[in-house]
Amino acid sequence: MHRQARNKAGPASDAQVGFVRRLDARILHHLSHLSPAPARLVEAARDAMGSGKRLRPYLLHLVAGDDADGCAVLDMAVALEMVHTASLIVDDLPSMDNATLRRGRPTTHARFGEATAILTAIGLLNQAISIANGLPGLADGQRGALVAILSGVMGWQGLVAGQELDLHGFSDADQTDGALDRITRINALKTGALLCAAVEAGAILGGRADEERSLLRRFGEDLGQAFQIADDLADMLSDSAATGKDCRQDIGKETYLAVFGADEALRRCRALLAAADDALLGAGLDPGPFRHMIDAIFQPMLDRVPQARPASAAR
Repeated sequence: MHRQARNKAGPASDAQVGFVRRLDARILHHLSHLSPAPARLVEAARDAMGSGKRLRPYLLHLVAGDDADGCAVLDMAVALEMVHTASLIVDDLPSMDNATLRRGRPTTHARFGEATAILTAIGLLNQAISIANGLPGLADGQRGALVAILSGVMGWQGLVAGQELDLHGFSDADQTDGALDRITRINALKTGALLCAAVEAGAILGGRADEERSLLRRFGEDLGQAFQIADDLADMLSDSAATGKDCRQDIGKETYLAVFGADEALRRCRALLAAADDALLGAGLDPGPFRHMIDAIFQPMLDRVPQARPASAAR
């Protein structure tokens, strides 16, 4: 992620693997306490949340640091992953992206039907708020701030707005300054919002100072823009066997790749990763775990692009 070339990134670190195991166990704990919810609805939630990169929860954990309350961090990570999963269920619906494959498996509506998929997403969003509102060991102000983060990322200034703009574009009443501004705004709402929520929640749980939190938000914003560009590249230049989800979903949409081309998209993605690294260093956090995780996620995405160099090169 930083500008010096490094050896090719390997799999997730032992620390990340350990955290994901604890997270997955905590997810199952929360889903097992939903009774008397209908069994089919709980099964759909378990299926939807059964896999994933867990990028956002691990970012939250890294930003919070070792001095934060481990139980609160883990539960907030579960809540954030529930919001993320709900957004994927909604994105995949026939009335949205009409996708049939997600994480190498049938999408929730493909397996359980559209009605159950919608209800599962609503249930996960409500459960996320309930978990955040009951976090242990926090002052009321901290708990309220974390609930506000989740509410904000879900709504009119977050995922709802991003999905509407992604599907239907900007109306004449929406103020825009050209293609780059429109693309940046959609990417910030659809992808950056959840990444920023992860680092902001981690900063609150870790008691980070205001100047650190400002830099960490910049880190999340740049990382979100880079992630969406890399995802667009993989979507258009790879196949479902490699990505684990339906490809060519963005044909006809105004993406960075569609407007500026693959070479410029690759250059922009790497520039954003470098800028994110600068913000991380400015915040004073140990960059090692962040860099390892980000390379492990970005490198396979960019390696699917024809003739792309490793994600850690040319930064």
